[in-house]
Amino acid sequence: MTQFFRSLASAVAVAAMISAPQALAAPRKAAEVKPETVGFDSARLKRLDDAMAKVVADGRVSGMTTLLVRHGQVVGFKTYGKKDLATGAPMEKDTIFRIYSMTKPITGVALMILFEEGKWKLDDPVTKFIPEFKNLKVMTGVDDKGNMITVPVERPPTMREIMSHTAGFGYGLGDRHPVDRMFREKRVLGATGLNDMITRIADIPLMFQPGTAWYYSVSVDIQGAIVERISGQTLGAFMEERIFRPLKMADTGFYVPAGKTDRLATLYMTDPKTRQNVLATAIFDNPPPDYTKPPAAESGAAAWSPPPRTLAGSPRCFSTAANWTARESSPRRRLS
Repeated sequence: MTQFFRSLASAVAVAAMISAPQALAAPRKAAEVKPETVGFDSARLKRLDDAMAKVVADGRVSGMTTLLVRHGQVVGFKTYGKKDLATGAPMEKDTIFRIYSMTKPITGVALMILFEEGKWKLDDPVTKFIPEFKNLKVMTGVDDKGNMITVPVERPPTMREIMSHTAGFGYGLGDRHPVDRMFREKRVLGATGLNDMITRIADIPLMFQPGTAWYYSVSVDIQGAIVERISGQTLGAFMEERIFRPLKMADTGFYVPAGKTDRLATLYMTDPKTRQNVLATAIFDNPPPDYTKPPAAESGAAAWSPPPRTLAGSPRCFSTAANWTARESSPRRRLS
């Protein structure tokens, strides 16, 4: 699975954010400054530029963008390679990328906005917002026939655990663990909406008792559902109103509207035989969705599914390098 993610060749935007709080408040359309004025060494940064250029030259990706910011100052904003190999269109600073799991931090911000408003507490049981999880079970092993052995959950997962991947949920990105295999069998990541996703998850045992271990899980997808249930808005509407619009992230959202599709980087993956970039015709055994249409469900992590379905809880968010650092936002913009 790790190799698969590495092979997504064109959808790569590298935003190197040093001193992140200041970077998020970078002045609008700030001019680049000399690296030495903010503590960098120009000669050493050239090594980074050369390394990124080599990644493209070696054919590992078709193109990329790098944006380096420190103390609210843009140190370097560079592009490499092509956004489309067939047309030869070059990668540009305003190229739109599929940001996949980098949607997760945005979902975390959305949930923390609601936390600051007193809408939930860290030790609230998740069943306060997702009552479908009241009868969760926990896998303890398998019998001699390979069937799961389960016990009732000792207590519901808390919001703290949903926020830290310690609730016990699986994900289904891999298939080594029986719980992950069950996620795949039930096509949790192919759910038709957030409520459908929650229903499918509720029937799958946890990997461990809540709070006793860590596992990269579907928790952020669940966070997306919780944002919707607390706010009464779709996740996309909440993010647009409370995050994207205040930060002037005009190119960030769940699909690419008409008028911007020519800026979308083409999606490639690495052919396992030739090691060359080829069009991605299947992702997790599903054809890529139509990225120019609104998804059926907006959610909190990021992945793919065939139209009209989406990965409920996993929005296919899009953005540019400049939007991702909120470079075009007003200084010290507060989200509330």
